[in-house]
Amino acid sequence: MNSVEKLKLAKDGLTLLDDLERVASTDWQALGADELQRLKWLGLFHRDPTPGRFMQRLRITHGFLTSNQARAIARCAERFGSGVLDLTTRQQIQLRDLKLGDVPALFRLQHSVGLHSMQTGMDNVRNVTGCPVAGLDAREFFDTRGIARELSDQLAGNRAFSNLPRKFNLCLTGCRENCAHAETNDLGFVPAQRRRRSGAELGFNLRAGGALGGASPRFATPLDVFVRAEEAVEIALRVLELFRDEGPRERRSHARLKVLLDAWGEERFRAELERRAGRALERAAEEEFLGEGQNAHLGVHPQKQPGFHYVGLCVPVGRMQASHLAQLADLSDRYGKGQLRLTVGQNVIVPHVAESRVPDLLAEPLLKELPADPHPALAGLVACVGDDYCSYSTIDTKGLGLWLAAQVKDRLPAGAPARIHISGCPRGCGKHHVAQFGILGGVMKCGGELKPTADLFVGGATGPQMRLGEKTAERLDWNELPDLLVRLAAGELATALVLQRV
Repeated sequence: MNSVEKLKLAKDGLTLLDDLERVASTDWQALGADELQRLKWLGLFHRDPTPGRFMQRLRITHGFLTSNQARAIARCAERFGSGVLDLTTRQQIQLRDLKLGDVPALFRLQHSVGLHSMQTGMDNVRNVTGCPVAGLDAREFFDTRGIARELSDQLAGNRAFSNLPRKFNLCLTGCRENCAHAETNDLGFVPAQRRRRSGAELGFNLRAGGALGGASPRFATPLDVFVRAEEAVEIALRVLELFRDEGPRERRSHARLKVLLDAWGEERFRAELERRAGRALERAAEEEFLGEGQNAHLGVHPQKQPGFHYVGLCVPVGRMQASHLAQLADLSDRYGKGQLRLTVGQNVIVPHVAESRVPDLLAEPLLKELPADPHPALAGLVACVGDDYCSYSTIDTKGLGLWLAAQVKDRLPAGAPARIHISGCPRGCGKHHVAQFGILGGVMKCGGELKPTADLFVGGATGPQMRLGEKTAERLDWNELPDLLVRLAAGELATALVLQRV
């Protein structure tokens, strides 16, 4: 039994919530390693690059925020943290530089507006993601926000699901775009349509076992199961029970759902799921709507509600000042209906803007910092946290990402793909495997100093033609990247020749 399994067996991570006042009043250095680990069940993470300071990862189901919640997050960051916020690739917000003694007050402020960070770390179901324009898109099949909220409510604080073999990513989407990349999750609900004599029936096809981190990234496997919208929560819970009870726990690196699925095969997995559901499950619908997943929802777009638009704003590399989030909350009140949406591309959307008010919103000074019409190199730029806050990252992903975008933006051919995703370590939080240009950071010693390097992956994509990026170059000096990316984008170099050159 590995150390984490021993820790969970000794005491459930959620028990720390009942003892929070004592833990918060204790010097962090006096806390045992097990208690520091259990804090992750409450969404609190001690970070080695900032000793004595913690990161909090908020659970923001489907990326949906009210303006009051956004203002509360901004106040928390300014009052208790560094004033810096990071938007994640799972539609969440992370706060930085928090002191343990401030956690009770921090939690009270967040709970007052309906926010929490329960089970956003360790062996739990992470934030439930989905299309950020659910309920707004005229082409969507159905709005999945209600399903996602019900599922999140069933999971948060529920000890039945607080001891999984490993983390579990889940996505529900009812849109044609696949902008939340359902097939990269442990469990993805993909919109599908079954033909009946009485007409078309909409629901979901299930995909399972997706995971992009580690040494063996893979897309989720079709389970050949069709689920109606009203069955989605139940089936998700049955899959989680199956994973909880049968998933491998011996080695942390081999404990994701994909390992169980590969060992069992789809037929056995589906049979066990049916046994737990207490009924036969329908086979997958013949019409599955898995879009290309390239829509970042930036710019101005009409909503299904006549006369209204949503406006997608670029947050460069997903990092913003708390003051900017507070201003966004004010803008959403002034021009919309007090709502914001977060995207898996680390950007933010202001919905429900009346058509006549769109020009005024676009003219707001804040939109010079968070543009609605960014250059493609900036619009498609995603970066994990980086080494200033994460001990796993080997490079400053966000700083180097901004530098790289600035180097290539005036040199890329018109219309050339410019989706650049950067991960600072093999855990792949920047999703570099599914980018047009994916970068995995590293370091090498040069002249007695550590110098950042880059492994380059080319041609990754989600959707019907899903594929993992091909490793094209290894241990590149970052100064080599701009010219190489420009030439690859222009079709001047074949990826095989690049690898041979390196």
